[in-house]
Amino acid sequence: MKKGMESLVSALELPQDLCLGAAVITALGCRELTIENHKGILEYGPECIRVLSGMCRIKITGCDLVISYFNREAMKIEGRIREIIYE
Repeated sequence: MKKGMESLVSALELPQDLCLGAAVITALGCRELTIENHKGILEYGPECIRVLSGMCRIKITGCDLVISYFNREAMKIEGRIREIIYE
């Protein structure tokens, strides 16, 4: 069902973030990251933050990571961001 919905959204050229709940990630250099459409925090530490999104899990690794802003729709992560991994 999920694969069929993805195909339909793609064929109709609809925005995936609205239709499938996909996360929108905006990185400003290697010091700031904003994640919109998240579903919650799975892990939170100074070297690793894992976030649940509608389509996958997102792992952010680095040093001195902190969540400086958090609400139901978006979060802002600051620190020295090394990598963003989609699990």
